[in-house]
This record gives sequence, structure tokens and C-alpha cells, in this order.
Amino acid sequence: MKPWLEQLKGGQISEYPRDSLISQPDSLINQLFVVESGRARICLLGGAREQTLTYLEPGAVFVTHTPTWIEALEPTRIRSWPLQELRELIEVQPEVAIAALREVGQLLAVTLELIEDLAFRSVEARLARYLLHHMDPGNHCLHLQGSMEMLASRLATSRQTLSTQLNRMVREGVLERTGRREFRVKRIEHLHSLADDLSAG
Repeated sequence: MKPWLEQLKGGQISEYPRDSLISQPDSLINQLFVVESGRARICLLGGAREQTLTYLEPGAVFVTHTPTWIEALEPTRIRSWPLQELRELIEVQPEVAIAALREVGQLLAVTLELIEDLAFRSVEARLARYLLHHMDPGNHCLHLQGSMEMLASRLATSRQTLSTQLNRMVREGVLERTGRREFRVKRIEHLHSLADDLSAG
């Protein structure tokens, strides 16, 4: 656990099965939590559409009092505290606020990067950036985690469009399919070129 979180004593342990909701916008519970195990995602819903903002891995910190949905992607264990306890801790240990703001800053950076992608990059460019980020730099191999629907949500596109883009990259020799949802990047410079394209589509 992060050193500043250790200043918060106890905490309530909660277990969430796969595909269950950890929090939703109309929740009346205002708490700070840390993911102890498992994996979750933060998303926005608008009508029949959804947009994945980021993922929460073990050690990630978030608060429930936001207009977002938080879904467990696998069995997930969290430890939580009422947000008031953090306020009270900051009153006696102001340095904790700096650490907490650093966590917020990291999440904000991820969100701003997503906004930049949606505003200035095509689906192909967003996919290229995702592949480069998740590629093993040693052997240029990667495994697409989660479902195609989730990845499409993360890239703000449809499952069909995502599949079309991946298949085209395979046909053009940019990617080599090595297994189910597994690929190897064959033309890495071309993938970088796609990722750097700022012409939104």
C-alpha cells in the first residue's frame, strides 16, 4: 500500500465478483478506495454508448463521488475509507494532501491523453498508439486483454470497426497474428507513423 494511505487506519474490505459494479454516479456513498487485488475500469455512459476512461490495477486509488461507473473486470478486492477520514488526516498531516494530489494528477494526465486522442487522432491512430503502448519492447509481441467490446470502448469506436482495422493491419503486414488475440508487430516504424498521425477521423 502507498505510504500516505498507511496513515489511514483500518478501512473496510469489500469483494466484488467479475462484471459487478463497485460504484455508479447516483451512489450516496462518498469514499476513497484502493484496489488491493483484481482489476476494474472507470467509464462514462451516455444513452446506449459508453466510454472507458482508464483501468484500475492493484494499488490504484480512486473516489466514488464522481459521475463515473466503476466496474470489476475480474474478482476484485478493495479497501475503502469515508472521504471525511482523509480530510481529517490532511488537517493534521498536510503533506498527505500532496501525495493525494499526485494521484489525482496521474489520473488527470490519463484523461487528458484520452481527450487528445479523441479530438485529434483517427481510430487507426488510436489503435496504433494502444498497440505500441502494450507491445513487449523485447520481442514486439502483444496480447489484447479483455473483450473486443471493452477495447473498442477504450478507443471510442465500434467492435466491427476495431476488427476491421486489426484485420487490415494484418493484411498489410504491419501485424502478424500469432494466436487468439495475440500479435507480433512486424513493421514497427509504420505503426509509429500511424500513431503520430494527428488527422482526426
